[in-house]
Amino acid sequence: AMALDPGNATLLSNRSLCWLRLGDAKNALNDAQACSMMRPGWPKASYRQGTALMLLKDYEKACDAFLDGLKLELGNVELEDGLRLWNP
Repeated sequence: AMALDPGNATLLSNRSLCWLRLGDAKNALNDAQACSMMRPGWPKASYRQGTALMLLKDYEKACDAFLDGLKLELGNVELEDGLRLWNP
């Protein structure tokens, strides 16, 4: 699918999730960052970045990513849950 539509932010987000589930935080982060560049106003991209950064144990940047997402969509449960993981 990516070969047919490489500029599709949803596909990148989904692939980022696949990388996360495989435990490959670096590739997950790369896809999440590319997704964010393609669709900067989409909170899901911030969530994927935050989750990948948590897996990389870069908690400060993860918190920043979750907060950036909440600026786009206040009350987003996924982003709020991500912040709670960082700061219970």
